[in-house]
Amino acid sequence: MHKKAKVVPQPKVNPQQHAKMAEDMKQRLKVEELAENIDELEDVVEDVFPLLMITVIISSLILVIFLIRMYIRYSVNNPSKNRMDGRTVLITGGTSGLGKATAVELAKRNARVIITGRDLVKAEAIARNIRKKTGNQQVNAVHLDLGSLRNIRDFADDFSKSEKFLHVLINNAAYMGPKSVTDDGLERTLAVNYLGHFYLTHLLTDKLKKNAPSRIINVISDTYVRGKIDFDDLALNKGYSVYGAYTRSKLAQVMFMLECHRRLFSSCVWSFGVHPGACNTELLRNYPGMMGNILRVISRVMFKSPEDGCQTIVYCAVSDGLREFSGKIFSNCKALKPSDKVKDKDVAKKLWNVSAQLCGFKDETPPEEAAAPAPSTEEKKEQ
Repeated sequence: MHKKAKVVPQPKVNPQQHAKMAEDMKQRLKVEELAENIDELEDVVEDVFPLLMITVIISSLILVIFLIRMYIRYSVNNPSKNRMDGRTVLITGGTSGLGKATAVELAKRNARVIITGRDLVKAEAIARNIRKKTGNQQVNAVHLDLGSLRNIRDFADDFSKSEKFLHVLINNAAYMGPKSVTDDGLERTLAVNYLGHFYLTHLLTDKLKKNAPSRIINVISDTYVRGKIDFDDLALNKGYSVYGAYTRSKLAQVMFMLECHRRLFSSCVWSFGVHPGACNTELLRNYPGMMGNILRVISRVMFKSPEDGCQTIVYCAVSDGLREFSGKIFSNCKALKPSDKVKDKDVAKKLWNVSAQLCGFKDETPPEEAAAPAPSTEEKKEQ
């Protein structure tokens, strides 16, 4: 007979203990799964982190550039709606950039606009374009090379004979580029930006006085505060830099503007300096080297348009109530206080006398401290 297998009794499992064991098992599985997920996440982060950081950096740079661009391009529209019927405006460098944009705006206000340029064919084409665009047939072009004192004299003679009126003179033309000299042997940046306008203004002063109240507007730059004038080295033989030559010419322009105010205010000829801001014009076209290429790209992306930049120039040309602001610098249609750097009257007088000698005439009109004469009938109308 076979013996029956002995049955070993199974221990009874407490249901609560079984449930606890199952729960412990689940927790261990969850921990193991979580650890695996963390490992996978760490691998992903290691792969993606450099790209993520690059994205953050690029995004931050784009935001910074955008904010800087907004700051540089900030401008206000000319609040004055005045028209210029019956008034004549002469604009140097009117074939492009700020000069052209200013000519368009003034032509829209029915001014008689005369633009100048070294290339007469180009200037006449621009004048035709402005006439067509604005419907104002009183827009003309004439040849003027501010780098030639003889040409400036000839221009002023012809202008005085052919034009009966001149109410606003806008000294806008500018050069910025490598060191070179004019036909007169003068350093080109100072000659074009300052001395040419100095001589032109001198030759047209009588015309401005006869048509008073009239205005002289010098398009300057806030970089004038970094300029230095060495009367012993006007040719910059001791060292030339494009930026240094430009800031020097703008400093001379501001001092010239203040001296015009002192000398001509009593004749109801008012003088203003206008800082249009950084504008995308052809000023940088001659800037040499890699820096020039970089600046030209930056100007296209970051700088304000000539149409925005010219608003303050137009404001100073047409707005009422500016008599008391003669001798001031304007930016975004608001008067600014000139830097103390340009308030030395002895230096300004010396600059004027040296400039007169370079232009070949003797200064016979010593400056008088500007006083506020009683406004004339025409001034009262304008105010």
